[in-house]
Amino acid sequence: MVTFNISNAQNISEENIRRFVDLELKNYPKATLIDLYKNYFQDAFGPGHLIPDTTQAGKYLDWELAQTNYTDTTLIQPLGIQNDYYRVNLLLIKNGTIPRNTLLLAMVESATLARKPEIKQFIAEWNNVCSFTKQYKPHLPDFKKSSKQINSNLSKGEVVSHHSKLFEDAYHPHYRIIHKSVIARWETEFKL
Repeated sequence: MVTFNISNAQNISEENIRRFVDLELKNYPKATLIDLYKNYFQDAFGPGHLIPDTTQAGKYLDWELAQTNYTDTTLIQPLGIQNDYYRVNLLLIKNGTIPRNTLLLAMVESATLARKPEIKQFIAEWNNVCSFTKQYKPHLPDFKKSSKQINSNLSKGEVVSHHSKLFEDAYHPHYRIIHKSVIARWETEFKL
């Protein structure tokens, strides 16, 4: 097993990267490198970019809960390599398993818990993940184009990303990012 050396960052083993990539592709076989990046970014930075205005976040949540195109059936998914954050499918709110306001409070709580690495550290981590993924899954759709887009954004200090069109069209994802400490409480409270 090879461990990539990352200055000022945790060591990331091939096994951890493989586990991360395999889980995303098991849940979403049509995922691209962009979608893997989004998953990895979400684990490092959490939902903070969605929370500056909680009133607006609540309105957008209500709009999204009113949608009917829920085809993603993955209810809870650990993110990234560290699994600090989980995607929580909004189906759990729509079906009453988790109350809407509980989710909003969890989003606010979760936003403050992100590790938020320095951009140089994050780029080093991602470059190692990307390099391994290129060797491990060389036939991901639009790999070269996706890699170029991600690198361009990172060179400008932009870490936030959206899902690929292929992912959006295939899965119509509706979820929120929640910290693992909240998920641990919910496992007991809501029997997740």
